[in-house]
Amino acid sequence: MNKNIDELIKSALEGHELPYDENAWNSLNKKLNHPNAPIKPFKFWFLGSSVIAIIAISSLLYFSSKPEEKSDKAVKQKTDVIEKSNSQSTTSKQTKSEKTKGIQDEKNSSNELEANEDDKKETKTNLILPEVNEVLSKEITKDLKLDEEITNPKKGNSISTKKTTEPDVPSFSNKCLGENLKVINKNEVGMTLIFPSGKKVSVAESSTENIKLSEEGKYELLVNSKQKETYNSFFSVFENPKASLLVEDELNYENGLPIIRGEVQTFEETIKWKVDKVVSASSSNKAKTAAFYFFKKGQFDIEVIVSNEKGCSSSETKTIIISEDYNLLAVNAFDPLSDDRRKNTFMPYALTKRNCVFSLIIIDSDNGGIVFESSDASNPWDGIDKRDGQLVNRNKAFIWKVTLNSPEKNEKSVYKGTITRI
Repeated sequence: MNKNIDELIKSALEGHELPYDENAWNSLNKKLNHPNAPIKPFKFWFLGSSVIAIIAISSLLYFSSKPEEKSDKAVKQKTDVIEKSNSQSTTSKQTKSEKTKGIQDEKNSSNELEANEDDKKETKTNLILPEVNEVLSKEITKDLKLDEEITNPKKGNSISTKKTTEPDVPSFSNKCLGENLKVINKNEVGMTLIFPSGKKVSVAESSTENIKLSEEGKYELLVNSKQKETYNSFFSVFENPKASLLVEDELNYENGLPIIRGEVQTFEETIKWKVDKVVSASSSNKAKTAAFYFFKKGQFDIEVIVSNEKGCSSSETKTIIISEDYNLLAVNAFDPLSDDRRKNTFMPYALTKRNCVFSLIIIDSDNGGIVFESSDASNPWDGIDKRDGQLVNRNKAFIWKVTLNSPEKNEKSVYKGTITRI
């Protein structure tokens, strides 16, 4: 603290000059010109003390006259500043009053000009300090009053913090005719779905409705708001494309394979065919015609789906019944002694039409011995047992087995059956 005061006094005295008093210098010069005139020690001491006192008081008044810095801290700190400032001002006034009184007595006997200078500075300081404190006090009091109004607002000037929130309006992409629209109303007011014809369907507050879109055109979903603003959303419903499916009634065989063909009549270009997994399609799904292989008996659905550029689609389904499993179109009996070549040998008929690699064996059902082998559709079994070179007995059933190296999709690779010589 002492160090700070020393630095303040040092900085204040730097460059300080006392006012020039011509009368004082003339008086001093007369005394210097008369060496015989004795200088009274009391006057010498009094003059030096006056100079030191003037410098000290000037420094004190200079630093006391600086305005207080405004604080941007909390309101409590501002209040502390007022109290501290007022206390300092009162102390400063008392100190100045006491010192000024003593100095004034000394100056009356030595130098009236310097006393007048001091009086001017003191008067200026006494005017500045109260003014600064009053301005600062008014500003802090104003902030305190503002904070109090914010913390405890009056009934007449209360600030409403309640905000008006917009209702939740669901938005939908374009739909297709016949779809079910799920509308979820999260609002505390009802909503209305307006059809293109003007028909209205209500959705109660905080509820969910499934609405069938039975009309083509533009729909509006409107919130039943009591406010002036209109809250709504729009979407369109487009017509589905038309398609007609034609399917063959009977199973046909092409190149030894069991096949049924289908055809769709439509103007759309996006087409998709769907059939059960046990069926293999022989053509592209995007084609207007398709062929399907049926290797097992049963009931099957053939479905075609067509789509337009709006993303809407329609479908049609036909059901077919297959009465028996596919078994390479093999017969179950033959007569080696017949003149008809189609009847006097045995080879599954499908193998003569299909371009595939296979192996055929004829097995004796009594002992499991192999009677005949062939991998060539043009080399059928003629009824001769290769083990003894004799024609097999009549009315005896033999087992045949065909293994395909590359079966069709969803087709089994091994076929079996029985053949009897008649």
